[in-house]
Amino acid sequence: MSYIYFPSCKLTAYLSESSKKIQEYLREKYEMNITGCCRPNHKKLTEQDTAVYICNTCAAFIREDAPQAKAISVWEFLAEDDEFPWRDYHGEKMTVQDCWRVYDNRTQQDVIRKILKRMNIEIVEIENNFEKADFCGTSLLEVLPPQNGEFAPIRFIENARGKFIPHLKEDQEKIMKEYCTQFTTDKVVCYCTACAQGAKLGGVKGIHLLDLMMNAN
Repeated sequence: MSYIYFPSCKLTAYLSESSKKIQEYLREKYEMNITGCCRPNHKKLTEQDTAVYICNTCAAFIREDAPQAKAISVWEFLAEDDEFPWRDYHGEKMTVQDCWRVYDNRTQQDVIRKILKRMNIEIVEIENNFEKADFCGTSLLEVLPPQNGEFAPIRFIENARGKFIPHLKEDQEKIMKEYCTQFTTDKVVCYCTACAQGAKLGGVKGIHLLDLMMNAN
């Protein structure tokens, strides 16, 4: 069996240092293969491969357009790793922002919380969490990229009716700011690049889980 890590183009551009560190850890500790962009490379997966993803869009492409391969989030892969340099946040309260793209993946949602508890973070929940998650930053306020619908029509077309509604940039910022008024903690933890960017646009400290884990926040 071959483990192949999909580092996410958007995440790597957004968190270049943390992305580099996690790739190095996976390569050195697990001898994991690191691939490039998921759009061409997910089609190369075989039945012997397990794709390890960090981006929820990559996950949708793999599960729908390369179903012959197994897919697991990097969070699930690392949650039981006792050798990972887990940071201790000493009981700091942080809000969890679930991503709409995995509203139906309770396993991933639960392991996110397991990791936060492992880092001694007190979790604060919002009303629209788990299966009620309806947030993905401004991505849902923009036009759906055509390839998303091509590679993952169930996720991005069938299960996204009424979701992708384009708005002007100024309206997107206004919507993000209104959304973020619900948060009561200094930090909002996201496991999606678009969610973290949307939270920041809304005026709160949106932190990607990877940055928390790699001590880069």
